[in-house]
Amino acid sequence: MLSVSRRNFLSLTAATAVATALTTQAAHANTGTVLNGNGLASGVLRFTPLADVAYTSPFAQAFTDARSFTPMGAKTSDALVEATYTTSRPAAGTVYTRVIARRVTTGRDYYTALLTIGNTGQLTLLIERVINNRTVILGQKVLAATAPTSTFSYELALSVRATRLVAQVIVDGQAVETLVANDNVIPFYGTPQGTGTGISVYAGRTVPSTHVVSVAKAKADNWGEHRGALTASGWGKLIFEDDFNNGAIDGTKWRVRDKSYVGYDSGVNLKEAVTMGDSSTKIWLKKLATPVTYKDGKLREWATGYIDTMGKFSAESFRLEYRAKQPASTPEHIGAWGGIWMRPNNTALLGEIDISESYGYTSGKQKIDISNRSEGTVHYGQQQGNKAKKNALIPVLGQNLADEYHTWAVEKTPAGIKFFFDGVEYLFVSSEDPRYQAALPAGEKFNIRLCMQAGNAYWGGLAESTRDCAIEVDYVRVWEYVG
Repeated sequence: MLSVSRRNFLSLTAATAVATALTTQAAHANTGTVLNGNGLASGVLRFTPLADVAYTSPFAQAFTDARSFTPMGAKTSDALVEATYTTSRPAAGTVYTRVIARRVTTGRDYYTALLTIGNTGQLTLLIERVINNRTVILGQKVLAATAPTSTFSYELALSVRATRLVAQVIVDGQAVETLVANDNVIPFYGTPQGTGTGISVYAGRTVPSTHVVSVAKAKADNWGEHRGALTASGWGKLIFEDDFNNGAIDGTKWRVRDKSYVGYDSGVNLKEAVTMGDSSTKIWLKKLATPVTYKDGKLREWATGYIDTMGKFSAESFRLEYRAKQPASTPEHIGAWGGIWMRPNNTALLGEIDISESYGYTSGKQKIDISNRSEGTVHYGQQQGNKAKKNALIPVLGQNLADEYHTWAVEKTPAGIKFFFDGVEYLFVSSEDPRYQAALPAGEKFNIRLCMQAGNAYWGGLAESTRDCAIEVDYVRVWEYVG
């Protein structure tokens, strides 16, 4: 079973979970029903609070307060709630499993992501708003997957930020399915504003008494998109993956640059500026204790991290997915210029695909506030300041790029390149443009690059407020194109 995240899971084994009944309906006549491993009768809702979770973000004390929320730059955060369930298709009736966010202490107000499992095998994902015991369905989607008659597991998640809700589910390691809803019918201050998270199980009264639903693990964390599956709908096999959980950079996949530089920034690539955590890598911008003058005669005051797959991995048509935090939220990040991008193996070609390029924080010299934004670009040339490109900024979804994990993706096919942020497509670049065909010709393979650079002239470069910061990468995955 895949882990949706490797961070701070709260164990909720069936044998030890302590549950609280929120709502009790007429019990099934046969009282021997086994639900969540505790012999609970059908027709009764089983709720388990997640009260003891340590949130990973110091700014994510569960939920955004309506009085303090601002869409850009505020260090407040809502929650990502996840749980892994194990069950089977019921012989009769329907089983309902939920993850719950913003639950008030009375238990009357909350949001849920609900997965229903019917006796026909149909799986339905819903997003619900519950206020004063009145349930409103905000979104509903019948999944492509069906429930097998044998035992299977699935991962259910709900992200909440302001009025945006994202429910996601992975069934037995298949492709992640996503449902998005925006609760804009009622004002934000009227939405559930609790600080509780939880999970629940409910089996309809006609579900057999022997049916088992168990919870292997559940977690609450700071807001961010679900971690995703190892498969991608419509794509072939996984041809490149690094979850950065081996304690060191995998030399079979990445080349770490050391003592190199580019002429247009203030940094020098050093291997020490790439570090490993328990399940991520950090690509740093770090102030050097002693500035260094290199061969170009330029004084360089910053160390920058840079890894690439040149000579190790490349692909022509593919889907690439990248999950990371990028420093682009505060004045301490001014000049932190980096992200993930791709270049042709044939270095004579001028094409480039910038999957996620962020510039730290607004310098005040431009009209656009770049904080909490990144840019996707297809370059047709490599001249400094060139305008031979197609580009767009990611949509504003209430994100905080520095403190939360988000997912960027590109899909490169013979038709062109699509760009995605947290599952939302925001840019398409057609391959029919003659400039595209010259810079990114058919048959050419592209390698992957992850790096930080020190300062960007267009966004004003570094500042006195700039401090050491890093891109924190959870994973990079690539799937093959199958036509």
